[in-house]
Amino acid sequence: ILWQDSRLPGPMRQLQNSLHAEQTMKRGLFLFIVLLTAVGCDNSYRPMSAKYRVRFSCRTDVAPFNQLTTPGRFLSVRISPDRTTLTVTDPDGKTTTRPLTETESASFALGLGGLILGTPLFDNDNRSVSAYDLACPFCDQERYRLDFDIQGIAKCSKCGNSWSLNSSGFPSETVSSGVRPLYGYPVTSSVNGTISVSN
Repeated sequence: ILWQDSRLPGPMRQLQNSLHAEQTMKRGLFLFIVLLTAVGCDNSYRPMSAKYRVRFSCRTDVAPFNQLTTPGRFLSVRISPDRTTLTVTDPDGKTTTRPLTETESASFALGLGGLILGTPLFDNDNRSVSAYDLACPFCDQERYRLDFDIQGIAKCSKCGNSWSLNSSGFPSETVSSGVRPLYGYPVTSSVNGTISVSN
């Protein structure tokens, strides 16, 4: 850091002032770029979405949700249009349907098209459950839901884009430009095996 030294001759003092001004300008430019980057990214990817309301909970020690403790295993969860039943489907096509209680019917909200729940294989040392919206984020309509396979690849039959459920919902194969990751939702786990998805 340079400082003002009044004992220096005039030309040296001018050089010192010039260098100090240049350093200050560089610092200011750097801070401006950092702030511009932070503020100007409102269309960027956010890992957790608040675009669609989500509120759901289940016990991972009760079938079919006990499959969620297996890394690489994912389930789709949907509520019937009349909000009386919950349907859970695994990638093998096995479907489990159960009636919703009055409280569940009134409180559960499953995003735009339903939920995909599962334990990703990658970047998941603590084996935590992830939650994504079942609706395609590119088409962004309830009726365009994703189909996913046993390898954890989710694909939209309308737009043809694919996402990896095992890699934080990032696009795996795209046929369109501007494809964002899946809408992700925060998941919390309790010691009794209950997971809650809520934004």
